[in-house]
Formats: sequence, structure tokens, C-alpha cells
Amino acid sequence: MNTFKIRRRLVCSAVWSSLALLSACGGGGGGSDSPVTPPPPAAEVPALSSQCQSNSVARLVQPAALQAGRNQELSLLACAGHRLSQLRWEQKEGTALNALSARSQSITLEPAAAGSHRFELSYQDELGRSFSASLPLTVAADTNPAALRAVLRGEPSVHAGGKFSLRAWLPGLSEADLTKATWRWEQLEGPSLDLGGASGARLLATAPASSSDSLLRLRASADLGDGRSASGEFSLLVQALPPLPANPLFASNETPSRVYPYKASSTRTAALSECIYHPGLSSSNPNNLCTLGKLPLLGSASSSNGTPTVDEIMDRVLVSNDWMGANFERFLREQDTHGDFRRMLASVTAVVIGGRVRPAFYWSATGAIYLDAANLWLTPEQRDTVSETPDPRSDNGSALNYASPWRYVKDNRHAITSLAVAKRASRNLEDVQNALGSLLYHELSHAADFLPPRVHASLLGSSSRVYEAVPAQTASEQLNQRYPFFSLEMRGLARVLSYGDTPTAAQIAYQPEDVVRFFSQDRVNDDYSYSVPSGANFSREDTAMLVEEALMQLRLGVWRDYAVTNKLSSGGNSADLLVSWGQRGRIGEAAIRPRLDLVLKELMPWLPANFSAGLAAPQALRAGASWGANLDQAALQAGKIKPLSAQQRYNEQEQTTRALLRGSR
Repeated sequence: MNTFKIRRRLVCSAVWSSLALLSACGGGGGGSDSPVTPPPPAAEVPALSSQCQSNSVARLVQPAALQAGRNQELSLLACAGHRLSQLRWEQKEGTALNALSARSQSITLEPAAAGSHRFELSYQDELGRSFSASLPLTVAADTNPAALRAVLRGEPSVHAGGKFSLRAWLPGLSEADLTKATWRWEQLEGPSLDLGGASGARLLATAPASSSDSLLRLRASADLGDGRSASGEFSLLVQALPPLPANPLFASNETPSRVYPYKASSTRTAALSECIYHPGLSSSNPNNLCTLGKLPLLGSASSSNGTPTVDEIMDRVLVSNDWMGANFERFLREQDTHGDFRRMLASVTAVVIGGRVRPAFYWSATGAIYLDAANLWLTPEQRDTVSETPDPRSDNGSALNYASPWRYVKDNRHAITSLAVAKRASRNLEDVQNALGSLLYHELSHAADFLPPRVHASLLGSSSRVYEAVPAQTASEQLNQRYPFFSLEMRGLARVLSYGDTPTAAQIAYQPEDVVRFFSQDRVNDDYSYSVPSGANFSREDTAMLVEEALMQLRLGVWRDYAVTNKLSSGGNSADLLVSWGQRGRIGEAAIRPRLDLVLKELMPWLPANFSAGLAAPQALRAGASWGANLDQAALQAGKIKPLSAQQRYNEQEQTTRALLRGSR
């Protein structure tokens, strides 16, 4: 494919060069005197309206009048043969309305009071032509503010085939009343949608296939069983995908989120749009993946001796909503006090933050990290735009007769607090530090493993794709050669837990004490470290887990618990599991330290040589006590078993229990 693309470009260059040369010869008197026929004038594009007319580029769908206290969606749909970009809905007049999706083709508004407003809508078509329209909006007063009403919230647009979620709310109702509500979801308009994922006030669904932009109109109705009822509607824009290659890089079960470059003024906007999360990227061989010459590593192009500035990083960020970029920028400026994340981001080409990216990942095909925006929201309104669609990884270990729970703790409490969606709570930037920090240390370790700092300078302008530029003897390869792990049993179990292999009869028969014997005598810090993909002979998760746990303890003072317990029962909570063996801070084991030192020297060379010496010795968890009781080690050492609070049990349910159910880290 490299040859074909180069040839095609050279042919184009040759053709254009020849045309230019002929024109120059003609200008010198040696060409034809025949008159040049001017091109026909471009067809006039009619004013934006609710219908696609002859030569229309787009059409606008909006309610005739908005109603206070209700959600209402405004959508710009591309007409046949056209594609839209550079969207912006900018409010010019009236009391400020919160339009969080203001750079997408659809926005949802929820005005609190009557009034007049005006938005300016601007966009471009596939030819780069710019258009704009002034949109006056009138909000009618709520004539019966005491009446029960339903409000539907969610991201108002989705790619065809993409997974999405919506949630219905009954504002002003007590929690006790909310538990009485029975909900019914129905489709009113648009291509057929499977509503089988409706459960109470929440709908999980997959957008139907569509060759053109279309609207789904949905209704959710609530009955409280005491004569009170309410209903609300939501218009979801389903955006048609561009023509797909034979082997899309992002398969049909992982349709890319709709994202755009956060900094519209960045000189890399075109490359970001084409190279990172475009549905047209191909996994074929040959393929159309971008070279490091077209989109270099941040470290290669940095003006600061290989360490990108925050501004340089933000020029490489793609988001599905502006708030994601704003919060990420704040995180880098306020929470990256040691500069680790800026330095580690030198190994990526871009950062994607999406409301439908789940799970997060790094991909050597593009050189980018893809982050779940669930780790960044600060307000309930921001959270409304993040999908509730669960991690698609299945319960791979359901047949096994043990569990291996883990969690992060600080001061004998959960280091991460989970907040129920129904509470509509806010959180501070400090509240996301531990969850986002552990995620970044892990995924950026993968990036630095593939393209370590020692090669960045040599890759500027390279004609290689990311995966073609990976050097010999990466940290993971050296780790496997010099300090390999030993347990073949754990490696086999990782094939079940991480990749969904069917467990053998012997694996199903393993009891917790067997797994303790396999794992505790080895020199890895987590069973995810044993994950070796088909066709590979070493693990890259081994490296990432070492870095993640070590940096969380040494930089943030957060320790990692890991244990082997009995099997999690259906509907159970991880807090009630019984610990057979476990440790807090296993990364401090003497046998693990040399492995960590090797990895840190390669991936994070700015750290001092004795950095790992700051790790504390591991603490043993209490065998025979529950996983929940082991949270407060101080209480156990004082001879007390401290019962978990409702919030702590919820933390367990949302963090450890869910991780066990999906077999993920």
C-alpha cells in the first residue's frame, strides 16, 4: 500500500506539474490561441429551511416554540450527497442556555423560564464552503409548573450503528416516589429501533443503520400508580457514516464516537480528523493509516526538548463535547504537579476523549490513546452527555471457581468515590485525580512501551506508520527476557479472563487456594499481567501494571489492594467475598522491584535511578475476613471489624464488582 499511495500521489503531482508547464508555455506564445471556456457558475444554495430543496446542503429540524422545563432538540441534517463539518451553535441573545453539544449537528436545550433567544449556526459542507443562519428561539412559559413532567437527557446525536443511552427524569419528585414509577418507552418516528434495552428510566440501544442523516423521535412515559403520570420526548439525530473500507479499523461492534479537534485553530486539525478516529480508516494490508510524517508524536514535534507543553497537547485533543477538553486541560495544568503525564504524552500522536469510548485503550495503529469521558465529568449536566452503555467485555470468568478483586485505597478508605447517576451530584477536579491518574499511567505506559522516549527525536518526518516504527527490544520484550513470570497456570487463566477463551475442566476445578499458590510465588503484581494476545510471546500488560501501581503509590499516595477470594455469586457484592490471600501494595515486593526498575528506566527516564526505593513493603490482607472488612486495615489491627457504610458498599458495587463481572482491569 505504501507503494500504491506514493505512486498515486506522484501521478497526481506529475499531472498537475504538466498542466502548469503547458500553461506557462502557452503564455510564452507557443500554445493554442483558442479561448478558454470559463467554468459554469456554482449553483446557488437556498436558504436553510426544514426541507431539503434543490441544491440544499442541509436542513434544520427544530420545534416551533420551546417550552420551559422541557428538553427540546435542534438538529442540522445533511441533505443527500453532502457531509457537514465545523459545526457551531453560538448563542447571541437572551438568558444563557446550556448547550453542551454546541459543536455537533444536534443540541438539546432545557430552558428554565420563558424568554426570547437567538443562536447563530455556522457550518461547512464537504467542499469547504461556509454557511450560517440566524435562529431566533422563543420559549413559552410553563402554564402548569406544579404538574408532573418528564425530562429526557442524553447526547443528542450518534453515528449509525453506534451504541447510546438516554435517561428519563421526573424533576422535583422524591426518591421514594421515584421508586414507584413504572416506565414505558416507545418510538414515534424514524428508522426502526430495538427498544429491548429499556430498563426503567434508562434506555440502552444501538442506533439503526442509515445511509443518510435521520431523526429518531422517542417517548418515555411514567406511571406512579397513584393517578399521576408524565411523559417526555427526545429527538435523536442518527448521522450517516462515510463510505467504509472493506476492513474498517474500527469494527462494526465498536463504531467510532463522533469527535472533533478541540482546538479548531490547531494546525493539526485536518490530520487529527483523518488519522485518529475516522470511520474510513482501514485495517487491511495495505491500508490507509497515517504516517508519523503526517501526524508526528507529540515528543517528536515538541518545542520544549521532547516534553510537550499543555498547549501543544491540547492541539492534539479530539472530543465529543468541549467540556471534555476544558476539563482535561485543567487536569493537566492543576493536577499533573510532577509533569509525568505531559512527559508520557510525548509518546502519543493524539488524545481522544469521548462520551461513548468504553473501554479506554491505546492503539499502535494510530498512536493515540482513547479515554472514556466518564473519568472527567464534573457536573450532572456534563454527565448527561456521557453514555451509560456498559463496558462490552463479557463475564469471561463466570465458570471459574474463584475471584481476584482489586481496588485503590488511601487512608484505609476507597481512593475513588462512585456517585449514583440519580443523585445528580457534582464533583471537584481533585475527585477525578485517582481514577483518571491510574488510567493515564496505564494507557500511557503502553504508548511509551511501543515508542519509548529514546526514539522520539529520530521519528520526526518519518514515512513509517506507528506500528512500523516500534524499535527492537521494547521494555516489555526486555522484561520477558530478563525477568519473565513463571506461572503457566496463571497465563492460561488470563486467556480466559482477558480474551474469553473457554476454560478447561482443570481450570474450572481450581479453588482459591490453588490460585494463591500459582500467583503469590510469582513476581507480577496483578493477574492481568499474564495477558498475552494470540500470536504474541510476551505480555505488554505486565509492563503497564507495574508502572500504574508504582506511580499511584509514589506520586499520589494511593495503594492497590489485590486478593484471591471465593467466587462472586450472582447478584452479590464484592464486599462480601472471603479473602484467601491478598496484599496491599504488592508492587513493593523485593522480587518485583528489579522488574519495575527496568521498565521505569526505559519508559520514564526522567525519574531518579532509585525511584522505586520509595515504595513501602506490602501489607498482608487478613485471610478469612471479608474483602469489605479488609478495607480498613487499622481497624483490623486494632481487633475490630468495621462494617462498610452504604457509600462504601456502593463503591464496591460500582468499582470492584463491575470489574470482576467484565473480567477487566
